[in-house]
Amino acid sequence: MQPAADFDTIPRMPLDEPISRRVFLRRGALVSAAILAGAPGVPWIPGSGDADAAIMGIGQELEDILNLETCNRILAEALARGGTFADLFAEQRFTTRIVLDDGKLESVTYGYPRGAGVRVLHRHQTGYAFSDEIAFASLLDAARVASTVVENQSPVTPIDVTKRALSAPFTLTSPVPLMAEPAKFALVRSMDAAARAVDPRIASVRVEYSDEVRDVLVATSEGTLSVDRQYLLAIRCVPIAVDGTMRRSGFGAVGGRVDEAYLRQRTPATVAREAAEQALILLQAGPAPAGTMPVVIGPGWGGVLIHESLGHAVEGDGIRRQTSLLTGKKGAAIGSPLLRVVDDARIPHGRGSYAVDDEGTPSRKTVLVDRGVLQSYLLDRQSASMLGGAPTGNGRRESYRSRPLPRMSNTYIDRGTSDPESLLSGITKGFYAAMLGGGSVDTTSGNFNFAVREGYWIENGAITRPARGAVLIGNSLETLRGLEGVGSDLYVEHARGTCGKDGQRVPVGVGQPTVRFASITVGGTET
Repeated sequence: MQPAADFDTIPRMPLDEPISRRVFLRRGALVSAAILAGAPGVPWIPGSGDADAAIMGIGQELEDILNLETCNRILAEALARGGTFADLFAEQRFTTRIVLDDGKLESVTYGYPRGAGVRVLHRHQTGYAFSDEIAFASLLDAARVASTVVENQSPVTPIDVTKRALSAPFTLTSPVPLMAEPAKFALVRSMDAAARAVDPRIASVRVEYSDEVRDVLVATSEGTLSVDRQYLLAIRCVPIAVDGTMRRSGFGAVGGRVDEAYLRQRTPATVAREAAEQALILLQAGPAPAGTMPVVIGPGWGGVLIHESLGHAVEGDGIRRQTSLLTGKKGAAIGSPLLRVVDDARIPHGRGSYAVDDEGTPSRKTVLVDRGVLQSYLLDRQSASMLGGAPTGNGRRESYRSRPLPRMSNTYIDRGTSDPESLLSGITKGFYAAMLGGGSVDTTSGNFNFAVREGYWIENGAITRPARGAVLIGNSLETLRGLEGVGSDLYVEHARGTCGKDGQRVPVGVGQPTVRFASITVGGTET
């Protein structure tokens, strides 16, 4: 490792020209080494505006290589042997990951993945090929490979592309991913210090920081060219509380598509203290109740239940394959009249928000369920074509190496009118899930189970004893029909949520107000 003094001479990133992947990664390595060595005032980028200018130079490179003429030639080649639709998707990301474990920097990683893919569609057939190199020759080859899947169909002539002006769902003035690197390290250390200061029983703290700047370009044979820039932040804090032989972990997260002002409103130190307090509460937790009973689920992350139990069931691929329990139920009552469920890719700062999806369809707000009646499915272009509908802006992919699938964005139960406190009223024995953990749902049957990270007994209309080891077990439609109270305290979780499907993972938001269900089975040990 080089001595700290050597880093004072690192040249700053040029602001008026693109930067190569090699230079970007080399600078990341130098800065990482400098901070690990304790160098003060490491020069990375002077400020967020300058950082944006530097990265904008790299983003412009996408449009320089994939100009209108180049896109047209690639799409024409993709449809030369058949197919009814083709698209070209190019992407590059600039990623930072910092891990602080037990007060020590465990790792600092910078990444610059980039590439592009070409897709050809004809009804249920999909041809897709990608290249890790964004170059005309490579993508022309990808177009030929993708087109072989649907050759023998009548060729379609693509419409020449024109760049589309996108309507941004919100504006960021100083995105956190563009902060100077030392400030990112300071955030991580502030969370570690704040969690440890809560109580001497906090024995260790792990903080994981990750951010990215993602540039995408989507050109389609229908003549559209969309270019978008997306910023994303996630900071997660896991404190461990120890009392004798007992160990319990807490969890807190802050992030989303946010700027520096957001971190002044919802400070990382506050999140870390809350996570530490959760770990201490769990040290005192006793057995969870067992049996079927009324269940109240807290706002925010509790929306993962609706994400899993209903959201996946309305995704268009399951509908067109008739593997979803909601196939053919559009217009039917599937839940309580109190139930309204929305998928909205335009929520300010939402983890699943974007201006345009990965097929070039503008994002939108889609009402899935209103007054308990199923209103809509979530459709990508292929599902929409086969089901006779229009794309809903939910065609998403993990990266340029993957084809798009119908996926959720920010999915939540909409706000109701009840005072959250009133939802406890009348419950002699029940369960309050303050924070859910992991879970799974069978979208064919609707059967689900969810672990509860932080839960409490409800006794005589009040939240009382903390409980550990609870699991919620039930059936999606039966549970939704038993929704008997919806609070006014809607909160959509921005800081976490990564949805896995068919080997692809994408960032999503989930949310809900406080909700009350008449009956869910709680898997506990005390009757």
